[in-house]
Amino acid sequence: MKLKMLLTASISLLPIAAVAQENPKVEGIHHWVSESEVKALKVITDKLATKGYTWQDSAVGGLSGANALQALRTRLAAGNPPTTMQFLGFEGLDWANEGVLRSLNELYEKNGWEKTISPQLEAFVKNGDDYISVPINMHRQNWIWANKALFDKYGISEPKSWDEVIAVGQKLKAAGVVPLAMGDEPWQILEVFEAIAADMNGPDFYKKAIVDLDEDELSSDKMVKTFDMLRKVRGLVDDGFTGRDWAVASAMVADGKAGMQLMGDWAKGEFLNKGLKPGSDFLCFPTPAQTPYFKFVIDAFGLFKTDSEPLVLAQDAWAESVMDPQVQRDFNKVKGSIPARIDISVSDFDACAQRSFADRDRAQKNDTMLGGLTEGFANQPQFTGVFSDVVAKFFTTDMSSEDAVKALVDGINNAK
Repeated sequence: MKLKMLLTASISLLPIAAVAQENPKVEGIHHWVSESEVKALKVITDKLATKGYTWQDSAVGGLSGANALQALRTRLAAGNPPTTMQFLGFEGLDWANEGVLRSLNELYEKNGWEKTISPQLEAFVKNGDDYISVPINMHRQNWIWANKALFDKYGISEPKSWDEVIAVGQKLKAAGVVPLAMGDEPWQILEVFEAIAADMNGPDFYKKAIVDLDEDELSSDKMVKTFDMLRKVRGLVDDGFTGRDWAVASAMVADGKAGMQLMGDWAKGEFLNKGLKPGSDFLCFPTPAQTPYFKFVIDAFGLFKTDSEPLVLAQDAWAESVMDPQVQRDFNKVKGSIPARIDISVSDFDACAQRSFADRDRAQKNDTMLGGLTEGFANQPQFTGVFSDVVAKFFTTDMSSEDAVKALVDGINNAK
């Protein structure tokens, strides 16, 4: 009888022991909340599951990642970091300098990853001698997305200058169609501004004015004319843009309620998610630049320091899932971007992605790769914030171009 009781007790303890030996969950803070973004993330988490780990989702949407970053600050202040975090621009470098991120050098060396990524990415995934994050993709910012049926109906072709963009918009507006779909969020407005700045004035101006913060360029007639064009673009936006999410603006183009959207190629993910096809349902073309360039944004994941060996192994599994070649292919087909790895063929990707891939290759050779200002790849946050505040104020008020330029120069000088 005692033996039977002991056996029963031992059996009843087995589930508890099994639970204790389970792999730790991989918790990630990120800001992918639209339908296409959620589907893309699942490609990575499905791969993670094959390695025996469960994904714990901690999505925080809004403000182009700013809300997620605030959530991370709160977690770190409480001594409770997540397993991993999605980083944009200089965010990863800032946290690496705080001493909270793991060095990923061993993983990079073990897997040969340093040979697989674009040289321009190293400035954001490497801090000093240490790799501190793994990139999943490269988005191109300077795209215009258009409803093909509307372009065909009104005999519109791809505009080759910003004056032509305005003319196209006026034609659509006269026909009762919203010319340009967007919201009033500062980052959406800033995307338009930085495209105009680079398109009208060239990559060298962009580098000097926006990256180097050269005061002569910041206060130049070129910058005044950039704001002048932005004012014309404001005339193409409907009054209902207040509070409009970027994905809602994409849906307006997809549904034929608007003719165009200027947005990074994450917008393409929304079109594809609706079953639309490039070339037949929607059009993609770079914003009209006098000198071709490629304005990029990447999503990368950093790993936080931990004393737990099981959690380190879980982090390794996550990083290797992110960098897996098949994952990068499948993820980016859904997300709308192209792989961060440059050793992956995109021959079976859609026409927009193939154009992006070819333009990136050309820009790398011509030194015309530009980091996107909006997502923090052109400058540090304190300077990006100045651009964002001034541009948003200009777009939503009757501020003059000259006053905007003065506010921009004063703000940058105060932030230095």
